[in-house]
Amino acid sequence: MGLSRMIFSRSDEALLLTILGITLLMAGLAELFQVSAAVAALLVGIMLSGPAADGARALLSPLRDLFAAIFFAFVGFNLDPSEIPPVLGTAVVLGIVTAGTKFATGWWSAGRSGIGPKGRARAAATLIARGEFSIAVAGLAVASEIEPDLGPLAVGYVFLLAVVGPIAARLSEPIADRFLKAPDLGTPQTTDEPA
Repeated sequence: MGLSRMIFSRSDEALLLTILGITLLMAGLAELFQVSAAVAALLVGIMLSGPAADGARALLSPLRDLFAAIFFAFVGFNLDPSEIPPVLGTAVVLGIVTAGTKFATGWWSAGRSGIGPKGRARAAATLIARGEFSIAVAGLAVASEIEPDLGPLAVGYVFLLAVVGPIAARLSEPIADRFLKAPDLGTPQTTDEPA
């Protein structure tokens, strides 16, 4: 909270320049110590809170979207599409495992909040498509030449979940309806006719 109070300014321009200056300073220090500049920028975001963070969020949202698009474009520039088919099998296995764990997490979390089965299914299926952070981690690994083969795998994985996730979200309610309407085989069926 101390840093936020120090840099907070009612002037949008002063706040924006201060945050960008601190971010560049931290990126320079990160470079000096041979640490990722992205990690340094993340730390700046974590250190800010309160009015400074609220003001920065409002000011930087358009830039965030622009830079995110540029980041993903650069990941694509560094990737040869012919590298994706050899890793598709691994991407499918990872996709199945993580889709299952994401679904289970969403189902459990929604259930803890008191949401019914249809809502739980919808919340769980919505989580499946999330995976953009995988691209960010893979981009950092490829850029720093830690693991150059990680890029095609991450891109294949994210594309797979980006296709399957919305389909699962769309079908979650009809599937939940079908299972909820299925007769319970453990209880005897009652009829309205007298015996």
